[in-house]
Amino acid sequence: MDNKMSNYIAKSKEEQEFLDHYNPGDYEPVSITVDAVVFGIMKAASGNYRKRDRQSLKILLVKREEYPYKDSYSLPGGFVLKSETLEDTLDRTLESKTGLKNIYREQLYTFSDVRRDPRMRIISCAYISLIDAKKVKINGAEWFDLKEAQNMQLAFDHNVILHEAVERMRGKINYTDIVFHMMPEEFTISELQEVYEIILDEKLLAPAFRRTIADKIADTGKMTGNAGHRPSRIFTRK
Repeated sequence: MDNKMSNYIAKSKEEQEFLDHYNPGDYEPVSITVDAVVFGIMKAASGNYRKRDRQSLKILLVKREEYPYKDSYSLPGGFVLKSETLEDTLDRTLESKTGLKNIYREQLYTFSDVRRDPRMRIISCAYISLIDAKKVKINGAEWFDLKEAQNMQLAFDHNVILHEAVERMRGKINYTDIVFHMMPEEFTISELQEVYEIILDEKLLAPAFRRTIADKIADTGKMTGNAGHRPSRIFTRK
């Protein structure tokens, strides 16, 4: 047996002895949760057949049925179990609390303020999900207009999480394709521009917007029906 192998075995024995005497109770317990910020776009009838139905940005919230913050609204989420990864917990809690599964998600940020939860020290890993709200059926959760949700007193630090999620989405919308997770398969440029404007909270010049998204969309060759306004070309994600 060479010296390298002897040293490895010696270190392994020392490490095992260390682990045999290691006491996790020497440290304060910390729990981990996962919270999901689910965005969707919905149309609201304009009431005028000559005008297009307006779109709005929605956020999915659940009403808490137990303390702390009983009867308050929060982002859907839950505790990470010993046998789960963060993504496992996200999938489980989203399906059980909202009915959603197999949706786009990306990790947002880890929130670790020591006072964020009154029960104990709990660290939360938050995720963003963007969905086409018209395609999904929601169970146990409610859609709220984003601005309405931002003015609500949400449970825990979920107002902070929501703020960070909105900033992340605004920061990525121009250089990624994430917005198309919220769009139907076919859409007009005006509908797409309206979604960009809702997310960015600013008005965009149509010619500049068309140049920005030209490489991201493809013309289907179809036109919208004449429903009181001029027909428009229909596009899809390239």
